[in-house]
Amino acid sequence: MLEEEGIVLSVNGDTAEVVAQTKSACGSCSAKSGCGTSLLAGMFPRRKRSFLASNTVSAREGDRVIIGLDESALQIASLLVYLAPLLGLIGGAILGNWLMPSLLSGFGEFGSITMGIAGFVLVLMMVRKISPRLSENSRYQARILRILRVSPISVDGIKLASKEIDGK
Repeated sequence: MLEEEGIVLSVNGDTAEVVAQTKSACGSCSAKSGCGTSLLAGMFPRRKRSFLASNTVSAREGDRVIIGLDESALQIASLLVYLAPLLGLIGGAILGNWLMPSLLSGFGEFGSITMGIAGFVLVLMMVRKISPRLSENSRYQARILRILRVSPISVDGIKLASKEIDGK
């Protein structure tokens, strides 16, 4: 289960809109001062994205929460979005390269390009048609796992804030 901390923006029945700030792996890297990727990441502001999550722990607006998503569901969705169109492109190009010379001699490369683009677009349209059905499946939805409660504590007259984690 992939977990991330977020803040509940609004609650509507058993779903909540949660915002989570994307994190960069560069923050903990020892080579970040001499790395081009770290330099490039610093040029673009970190974006906050909001999304709907299943609210089974009765989180309220403003609560800090831990949200989770099944790793295998994320892998399947990634394959569907990234690998399937690529396979459509390659499959279409191979089909066009094989089919076109027998239909029109001298147009093998044109057929390969055309059928490759057609295969890519066809698979993208299929992915677009399948995506709404997958998003309705609870396996592919993020869910709030627990609420983080912040309670003040004092140490020798100094007031500090600590995180107390509620339920699973």
